[in-house]
Amino acid sequence: MSPQQPDTRHQRAAPLVPDWLLTHEYALLNPLIVDSEAWADLPCEPLVTPHANVRPHLLPQLVCLNELSSEARLALVKRIELHQRRGVTFFCALLQSQASADAIAEHLKLHLEQRRSGDSRRWWLRFYDPHVFRHLSWQLEPEQMDRLLGPITAWRWPDVQGDWYCQRHHSTRQSALPHLMLDRTQWRRIDRLASLNGILDRLLISAPEQTQDEILWRRVDSLLAKAEQLSLGQDEDRQLYAEQAVRFHQDIHSHPAIKARLDSAREQGSTYTRICADLDDAMLERMAAELDNQNTRKEAP
Repeated sequence: MSPQQPDTRHQRAAPLVPDWLLTHEYALLNPLIVDSEAWADLPCEPLVTPHANVRPHLLPQLVCLNELSSEARLALVKRIELHQRRGVTFFCALLQSQASADAIAEHLKLHLEQRRSGDSRRWWLRFYDPHVFRHLSWQLEPEQMDRLLGPITAWRWPDVQGDWYCQRHHSTRQSALPHLMLDRTQWRRIDRLASLNGILDRLLISAPEQTQDEILWRRVDSLLAKAEQLSLGQDEDRQLYAEQAVRFHQDIHSHPAIKARLDSAREQGSTYTRICADLDDAMLERMAAELDNQNTRKEAP
C-alpha cells in the first residue's frame, strides 16, 4: 500500500511468525509478569517517567531487538512459546519503527502518565498491556490512536490464546497534538477495563462458544455501563449483570424473577450477587426460554 493510502485495517488474529522478530525493531516486556532471569540478557531500557515512584526494574521495559543478532532474535521465539504454554505473555508487544530507541522510549513515557480534565493527579495508562491495548484499538478515535503510535509504524500484540494482532496508523499526517486528550466518556470506559477483562476471562471458560472480538467487547462494556446506570454499586454485581445477559439472553433482566432481584438489590441495599446466589445455569436457561416463547407468541399472526 502506498504512503498516500495507509493500511487502516486492524489486522485480525494470526499465529506468531518467527520472522517478526527480525522485522520489528523493538518489543515491550512487563517485568511484573516475567521473571527477571528470563530477560536479564536482553538489551532493555526501563520506561521511567517523571512521577512514577517505582524502581526501574519493575517498570515496563523497552527491548531493543535491533541490538541483537539475527540468530539471537529468532531464538526468542522459544521463550515466547514457553511462556505462552505457562499462560504468561513474554513480550507484550512487538514494535516496528525506524526511530531511535531514545525516541521510542520518550514517546512511550509521554503517554504512560495521563491527565484528566479537572484533576491535578497523573494517571497511569497501561497501554503496554495487551489486555488494555486491545480495547484502546476500538475505544480511541483514529487520530488518538495515531498519536499513541507516534513513530511506531506497526504495533503487534498477543491474546491469551497466543494469536497476534496488528495496529497501524490510520493516517500518514503527523498530528500537531502529542497528547491523547481523552474525554470523560473514554475515561469511564478505561475505568471499566478491569471489569470488562474479568468477564471476558470467565467467558473463555463458561461460554467458550462466544467469539472474543470487538463486537463482544463493545457489548459487554455497554452492559457494564447499563449496570452503573442501575446503581449496582459493587463491581462483582455489575460483572454478574453483564455476564447474565451475554450467556443466557440479551433481555434476561426483563424477566420478572430477575427484575425483582434487581429491584430488591437497589431498594434493600443488598448485593445483586448475593440475591442471585440461588440461581443456577439451568434456572437461567429456563428463564431465557420463557422470554423466547413470549417473543414467539408476540410475532405469531
